[in-house]
Amino acid sequence: MFALLAMAGDLGGSIGPAIVGRVADMFGGSIHVGMRIGLLFPITLCFMLFLFNIMNHNANKQK
Repeated sequence: MFALLAMAGDLGGSIGPAIVGRVADMFGGSIHVGMRIGLLFPITLCFMLFLFNIMNHNANKQK
């Protein structure tokens, strides 16, 4: 389990900045656009944590 979590962290740490750089290059080197795209990662994380919390709360209610 730890190996899978470590692998996912390594992938996120390398793919996220690569996507930001590639998007910035596509928009003429505008790092501002790349960083705005990079904001999608933590926003998605917060949304998914909120969603999983609601699902867990509903599952506990049914028991």
